[in-house]
Amino acid sequence: MTEVRLHESIRQLAERIRTGELSPVHLVESCFQAIERYDPHLNSFITLFREKSLEEAERASVEIQQDIHRGPLHGIPIALKDLIYVAGTRTTCGSRILSEYYPTFDATVTTRLKQAGAILIGKTNLHEFAFGVTTENPHFGTTPNPWDSTRIAGGSSGGSSVAVIAGFCAGALGTDTGGSVRIPSALCGNVGLKPTFGRISVYGVMELAQSLDCVGPMCRYVEDVALMMDVLAGYDPRDVHSQDQPTADYTDGLDPSVHGWRVGVPKQHFFSNLHPGVRSAVHEAIHVLETLGMEIAALDLPCATDAHEATLPILMAEASDFHQEYLANHREDYGADVREMLVAGQSLSALDYVRAVRTREMAQCTFTGAFEQMDLIVTPTIPIPAPPRSDADGSVESESNRLRPLLTQNTRVFNLLGLPAISVPCGFTQDSLPVGLQIVGPWWSEKKLLQVAYAYQQATPWHTRWPRLPPDTSAVTGTGV
Repeated sequence: MTEVRLHESIRQLAERIRTGELSPVHLVESCFQAIERYDPHLNSFITLFREKSLEEAERASVEIQQDIHRGPLHGIPIALKDLIYVAGTRTTCGSRILSEYYPTFDATVTTRLKQAGAILIGKTNLHEFAFGVTTENPHFGTTPNPWDSTRIAGGSSGGSSVAVIAGFCAGALGTDTGGSVRIPSALCGNVGLKPTFGRISVYGVMELAQSLDCVGPMCRYVEDVALMMDVLAGYDPRDVHSQDQPTADYTDGLDPSVHGWRVGVPKQHFFSNLHPGVRSAVHEAIHVLETLGMEIAALDLPCATDAHEATLPILMAEASDFHQEYLANHREDYGADVREMLVAGQSLSALDYVRAVRTREMAQCTFTGAFEQMDLIVTPTIPIPAPPRSDADGSVESESNRLRPLLTQNTRVFNLLGLPAISVPCGFTQDSLPVGLQIVGPWWSEKKLLQVAYAYQQATPWHTRWPRLPPDTSAVTGTGV
């Protein structure tokens, strides 16, 4: 049997599939073997599509033998966060309320992945209703950090990050309303992209906050994120927030010279409260960008803290509005922290919301001006490494939940403004916990973000490190499964 190295990139796997060296069936079977071995410890999946995905892998194998190639994702195993609809399959949203909900149609992103030949292997664990940053789920269990199981994986897309970095799939989709793709990506050591608001359709994705929600790809390698963007990005008339903006070929010209590109390092807000290990790793990452020929300059963003604070009332008000009926009829079926946040959101006034929207408008003007000076902005993705879990206390006042403002300090501003942002691994703390570098660009600049992230990843070794998983490490160290 051909060895399957689950740490290989989508590009590498696709080439092996194209040449007949690797069968999609063998690849998918290997993923399930790894999941069986390690996921009882990591709890990254809620639902697996074993039978259906093997059928699709058989179909892909036949198509490829007949010289029918649907692109680089043909035959590649991908996981979906469990609030993205797949027709006829359970979509729990990590909740008791929807534990037996079976949508009748596919999300647009699901359809696009299927059309590209991707093999959907299952639905990943998340913070309940995507309203949290820890993936300590009272209904489906906690997804721990694969580098240290006593710590959180981050959220709300924690299951997707863990499935990727553990080698259970070649890529995954998450959602990002206040940082929920980038936070677990930074804490677990994978690449995660939040696109411009309206770039990827959210039709068929369970809503949290309608003016903030985004779907984003999560992979081990920047090029893989670009490959997924080639499939996912584009206008969808069924999504009222989708924008009919030109899309790029995100993998074409991924490695240009970045010499002379201007990078802003914010003076305010984003470098506050830094853990020493995060500070060291991020400053070294900025130095690497400088050695690549990028021009680094301090950037004045006096509105950043106000923008960060304005995001929460918008998120809470919109989430509480969406959950109004569920909360009225199923109040006790929510986990404590999510219920408390939704109830608090109901007490917000119209004045609170209007003030937050005005802050958003003023911040958009400030950032528009900033991008007239700079091509990109860089910050730490998160000021701290993964904090300890607090499963015993599920309330908003639990230790991990009290860190919510800190964990979202550098991420949710860009949800408020609809700007694209990518987190790429940039080092480890002394405790061997991953650190993420966040690269942010102007609206619709995903290709430029990917180019810089790719140049950085090619110049650094962090994407070559893997967590050691009990009971052994064969699935993530290249010895095969």
